[in-house]
Amino acid sequence: MLIASNTNIINSLVARERAAGELVFVEKDDNAAIARLREQADKHDPSTHEGRRLEVYLLLQNSTALWQLQTLGLPIDLQGRVDLVATTIEDLIAKTIFVKLPNLSYPYPSLDHKPISRDSDCTIHLVLVGMNCQSATLAINAALVAHYPNYCRDTRLRTRITIIDDDIHATRDTFIQRYCHLFDNSYYRMIDLTDKSPSSLVHRPMYAGKRKDFVDVEWEFINGKLSNSAIRQKLTEWSVSPRQQLTIAICHDDENRCYTEAMSLPESIYKHGIPVLCHSEQSDLLSLLSDGSGQRKIYPYGSQCANLDVLKKLKQMGQCVNAVYHHCFSLPPGAQITAPAMIDKESLELLWREVSPLPKVYSNIFNAMTMGTKMHSIGHDPSDWSAYYALSRDEIEVLTEVEHNRWSVEELILGYRPVTDDEQQQVENDISQKKALRSAKIHYDLRCYDDLRADITGKNANVYDMALTQSIPLIIKTCISD
Repeated sequence: MLIASNTNIINSLVARERAAGELVFVEKDDNAAIARLREQADKHDPSTHEGRRLEVYLLLQNSTALWQLQTLGLPIDLQGRVDLVATTIEDLIAKTIFVKLPNLSYPYPSLDHKPISRDSDCTIHLVLVGMNCQSATLAINAALVAHYPNYCRDTRLRTRITIIDDDIHATRDTFIQRYCHLFDNSYYRMIDLTDKSPSSLVHRPMYAGKRKDFVDVEWEFINGKLSNSAIRQKLTEWSVSPRQQLTIAICHDDENRCYTEAMSLPESIYKHGIPVLCHSEQSDLLSLLSDGSGQRKIYPYGSQCANLDVLKKLKQMGQCVNAVYHHCFSLPPGAQITAPAMIDKESLELLWREVSPLPKVYSNIFNAMTMGTKMHSIGHDPSDWSAYYALSRDEIEVLTEVEHNRWSVEELILGYRPVTDDEQQQVENDISQKKALRSAKIHYDLRCYDDLRADITGKNANVYDMALTQSIPLIIKTCISD
């Protein structure tokens, strides 16, 4: 079932779902959509459907509502009746652009144009022009996806996300406030090019100098127009740097401004084939604006590219992630934590019912979002999923650390924070306090990989990441053969 609001830009998506035989409710706004969700939930009694909840995809208009669901979840009574995944049109667009999944076409280039291995000195740099709902959503989804092995070798090699806007202050502050735990523990800097003497204001993680860095994404907020000579000079330098792989996204609400800026970037951007994403609801028009040389790699994106199939596939893979975790936690005390030999498709839905609260549903989905990136890092072509095979021990060790770094960013985005020094001492004195703190969204394992410690079973917390990493080819194979 799809329940959607904001009908003026989702007609094609709704039509596809109806053509596929899905039950679709289109409501005038988010309040009406949530009221419809409650109405349908009240009509559904899982006990008369073999325990199955009502499967619902909720397409919201307001990104704040999505953020609240991702961080706070659903009331217990509603969670027991509906199997919900909520999104927005901006969120679907971002996932369609950045996530690479089995058996789905993906017209947009990866952020990592070339694989980034542990020995690489190259980093990913995403530049977003225009600070609005779409650019903020692109930024968060990029932060969920862009994690690479070379940070494990050198913590200076972070993914960088730069946001440029000619009036960035208010929207920037709201963005930082919303994801306060992420930014409390991240490096970011702010530059105002409208000042007479611009200077860089740098924020360091709250435990810098006391604990080892564990967030592999850094941020930059620039107040200024794209036409500013300093910004154009930086774009030129970034486009030719061998130490970064650059992607630019033009995100203004004003599409004419997007067209103008996408077609008038520094020549070095086009000469070196830098991907440029341009917000457009008229992709055919944008294609006519090409200079015909084929050098300008401009990719239109808008509501027409939003694909609910991406979210459905991510949910399926997230269910497999959950099954692997269930396998690990079901092993008898003292048993070695290893990946399962197979994933029983018949049990996926039953295990999924036990995932609560809703933020844990998103945690499994966010994990699935990075499987293509991880396999690309060890040299696999994401377009040939059927060629994925069992990982070597060295590959598992490298990707296990990447998984912990990815998980750390995810948890900060979902509203968790690291322990304070006093809370850390509490857990060290009594390991049962770890679970109590976690229920308050304070996570003892939000720390660098090298500093992970034993849980209540006596096992180091990294064994679960290792089992999950080992299971990536199995998860992908399970979803391909579905």
